[in-house]
Amino acid sequence: MDKHMFIYLIIGLVIGFILGYIFMNIISPKARKYAKIKQELDQTKDELVEQKQMIAKHFSHSAEILDNMAKEFRRLYQHMAENSTQFIHSDKGSSLDFDSTSDSDESKEAMLDKQPRDYSDNSSGLFKTDENKS
Repeated sequence: MDKHMFIYLIIGLVIGFILGYIFMNIISPKARKYAKIKQELDQTKDELVEQKQMIAKHFSHSAEILDNMAKEFRRLYQHMAENSTQFIHSDKGSSLDFDSTSDSDESKEAMLDKQPRDYSDNSSGLFKTDENKS
């Protein structure tokens, strides 16, 4: 074998491998399916990353709102505590007595008269016997 034939053989092998690789990647259905699945996977990964960012942003905003609510609640509690002590100390002499017994008997009787009864004065006829149904 001479040198020229050896060079032609190597060039032929290289061209054959290149053409075989191109043929397998372009024409092969498995390669197309693989490329399609890889593209879908990349798209799904991007969507997942975007969704994670949205969820993190949502929880961050929710935490901020809850923190503001807690601060406002503390402020309201302090306000109520301060004002309740002021009202209790200023109105000690003029406290209202809700348990007075002077009008209790009259109000109880009025309440009993106004309450609905659990029964009716007249019979409904629902439980009549055969003798009475004629």
